[in-house]
Amino acid sequence: MFTNFSTRSSPIYRGSRERILLLPPREEKYTHQTLKGHHLSVSARSNSNGFIIFGDVDLGQLRRAADEALRRLQAGEAELAIHPNCGTNLAVGISLMTLGTMLGMASSHTRTRVASAAASSIAGLVAARPLGEFVQKHFTTLPDLQGVRITEIFRRKLFGFTVVEVRTVQE
Repeated sequence: MFTNFSTRSSPIYRGSRERILLLPPREEKYTHQTLKGHHLSVSARSNSNGFIIFGDVDLGQLRRAADEALRRLQAGEAELAIHPNCGTNLAVGISLMTLGTMLGMASSHTRTRVASAAASSIAGLVAARPLGEFVQKHFTTLPDLQGVRITEIFRRKLFGFTVVEVRTVQE
């Protein structure tokens, strides 16, 4: 499985809303599915040009996985985009734990504060994954990958680490 899997948010419009939301690029969904089901120990980040894999992987295996992921997502298998190790889950979990701790600390009695903060933090931790997956499904993964295609896959060194870039375009 993956040692680390997170995303970097960038401002883009979602739907017909007038405000800008912080959402990962369209490749977020694609990045999740490319790695899902393929036993790779890597970390990945989506960006506006595609996605980057941090780790040395076989380019042929990656190309086959990326092609399969793109085909399946374009065929409507949107549930493949939801990943339990997504950075969205981490962000939701940290937010819930912080909120729970802050609410717990509102009591004027020390013993009550500690118990409430601990219980609220644990509740936030337990709710993090299901709520994080809900947020991924409805807010942080964009469903439209129609017209997306891979333009190139290449390996390079970055500060002594191997990274593989998968470049995509939307036609």
